Amino acid sequence: MSVLESATRRIRKYVMLHYGNLLTTEEPSFDEKDKLWKAQLKSNYPRLIKNEYPEEERYIRVLPIKRLGTVCFNEVFQLLKECSIKREDSVKRLRSYLCMWQEKAENIVVLASSKQLADTGPARVFLNPVNKILNNFLQNRDLIITPEELEKVRAPNFVRWLTLLEDLKLINKKESGYSYGEMFTSLQKEANNDREFQILSMAYVLKESYPILKEVFGIKQFEPLVHLDSCYYRPALEAETVLHQRQETLFKRFINDYGYRPHIDLRHNLHELYNSRALCRKDSYYYANAELFDEMLEIKEAQLSDFSFPQT
Repeated sequence: MSVLESATRRIRKYVMLHYGNLLTTEEPSFDEKDKLWKAQLKSNYPRLIKNEYPEEERYIRVLPIKRLGTVCFNEVFQLLKECSIKREDSVKRLRSYLCMWQEKAENIVVLASSKQLADTGPARVFLNPVNKILNNFLQNRDLIITPEELEKVRAPNFVRWLTLLEDLKLINKKESGYSYGEMFTSLQKEANNDREFQILSMAYVLKESYPILKEVFGIKQFEPLVHLDSCYYRPALEAETVLHQRQETLFKRFINDYGYRPHIDLRHNLHELYNSRALCRKDSYYYANAELFDEMLEIKEAQLSDFSFPQT
């Protein structure tokens, strides 16, 4: 056995005994100048995922998480506490990465399902300013919304909405006022009617600006839908296969991940997701919209190089 192999074995044994069995290390390296061994902590975090139909199947996946801190040992493999991360700090980093994956999964859901989310009650209510502004140009392509006309508008956040739509090229600011933008033209060509144009416009705003809608505009009414949708798609993305899940399973996962919410609200949100085709249903089981799920898998592969889910 080589010196490196011996060092790797002894360091990993120490980490397992003193840092917990969820943590291990990358291959260590020896610092000739300081005469010490250094190793980066990592975790192969286990996930148990169940498919509930037609018969229960279980998938074991691991979530490889790196950069959980450095541990240092002297030449006789004694831990050097002054330059090693504490166990509790490495566990905090691990939890932080798990929260990061949860947030990334939610973002993937929004990117792939923006059109479906735009066809729900919250979109019709809370993205109504988008329709209010763009409908002016649907009625009259030659229209210019002048500064004088804007001064008479008393709607909250109206100027912010104009700025957002201008940034997204849905409208175009000129010296004389606002006209429609190039994305307005592109989406109108794609739509078969005015209602479809409205959905496409709201979907585009959601897809490009969901964090801004939450943090700047204070629109958090989409979160229950996104969270519940993520309670299905996150495990499916981890398993990399379409799952069939009972309503009760999704609600239990929602409450565990996001906190208590009355079932009367969750049933309503689940019905919104089903009606908009964000999720499909067979008997009492919900499963993925195949087209959306394929897109989510592509986004995950493109964006999440630090997260992968090989089967153990």
